[in-house]
Amino acid sequence: MADRRRGADPAGRIVAATGRRLYLTSFALVALLVVGIGITTVLAALDALDSNVDRAVRSAAEATVARLGGELPVPQDNPESDDVVPGSADTFVLTLDPKGRVVADPSRVALPGLPVVAALPLATGSSGDLRTVLLGGISVRLLTLPVGSAGHLVGYVQAGFVLTLHDSQATSLVLAIGIVGVLGLLAAALITLLVTRRALQPIRRTFAAQLRFVADASHELRTPAAVIRATAEVLQRESLVAPDGVALVDDIVAESDRVGRLVGDLLALSSTGASDLVLVREPLDLAELVRSAVRRVAPLADERQMDVVVDVAGSASIDGDRDRLVQLVLILVDNAIDHAPAGSAVEVTVARRGADALLSVTDHGPGIEAEDRERIFEPFARLDPVARRRTTGAGLGLAIARRIVEAHGGRIRATAGSDGGARFEVTVPARR
Repeated sequence: MADRRRGADPAGRIVAATGRRLYLTSFALVALLVVGIGITTVLAALDALDSNVDRAVRSAAEATVARLGGELPVPQDNPESDDVVPGSADTFVLTLDPKGRVVADPSRVALPGLPVVAALPLATGSSGDLRTVLLGGISVRLLTLPVGSAGHLVGYVQAGFVLTLHDSQATSLVLAIGIVGVLGLLAAALITLLVTRRALQPIRRTFAAQLRFVADASHELRTPAAVIRATAEVLQRESLVAPDGVALVDDIVAESDRVGRLVGDLLALSSTGASDLVLVREPLDLAELVRSAVRRVAPLADERQMDVVVDVAGSASIDGDRDRLVQLVLILVDNAIDHAPAGSAVEVTVARRGADALLSVTDHGPGIEAEDRERIFEPFARLDPVARRRTTGAGLGLAIARRIVEAHGGRIRATAGSDGGARFEVTVPARR
């Protein structure tokens, strides 16, 4: 119910829409920053881990090449204590002859697939061949360097780094940064929400002040408008003006009526937008209420040679405010008459749709473009200059209609008619 009351408040509707856009935009930017920092951190950390592995492998391989001095050791002259290459327990070094046979294996590594003979033809120069291989289900970073000169190749050194611990560290690092990133996003969402709400407080106060001003100004304008109209009617009735001034007095009466309607619309708009709107609810037969309201606009339809056809497709009883709902029907039917061509018909349908009562008003006018079907419910909305010239209202009718419907817990929307005209559908909870 609270959401519906906010939806019935024009200030609340605009502020809520602005708040959503501001929140989503701000959070998207913060989330993009957090995700970007997280990805950058992960990539930098993984690159650092990989670089440490490559340095360890290359250090072990180059140390062995330097120790050999361009000559391969004799296999039987390979005591363990002298030939073990300094390094971690994850590092091993093999010395190979030109055909890839193991000459020395101080680390006594026992991995299937060693040595990797396929890397030997590619091991040239000081850079050698660096690759990651899978040996017996274990990932190994492998560097192969030649021993001897290009014209006098005597063998190869193949150094490796078992990546089991490296991969475990990388997984833990990614998981830790991922958890921190998720927590950062949650914190960013909360902080962004709080900041957005705080930033919108001045806007809420401004809109509230504007609604109070509209209501106060409308009350102040109602009496002068009524006095002007009454004075002009006295001039008409008592024939107190010269014949040349009769048309001017008629204009005064007509403009006074227009000002009176505008003041009434402004009062209705400000009151239905208030959070303390009180509806005088009573059991109502929606079909009977619609027929009664349509009779009131029959003279207006006759002037344009139009028919207003009421079709009752089922019983629809509701609990609602009779005066507000009559005002709603008058707004929708009057709007249809204003925009439909002379000689056409306006169809008003009352039906039951599940747990809701349905009221629809369809005309055969130019219709409403899809992108305008939400905007027309905003105060003072006009679709085009032609509509502005053709209608005499101030663009408040549909805004008032929405406030009335939402105050009753219902929904109103504009769609396209079957022949391209406009169709307004209202659903309100039916009586159980």
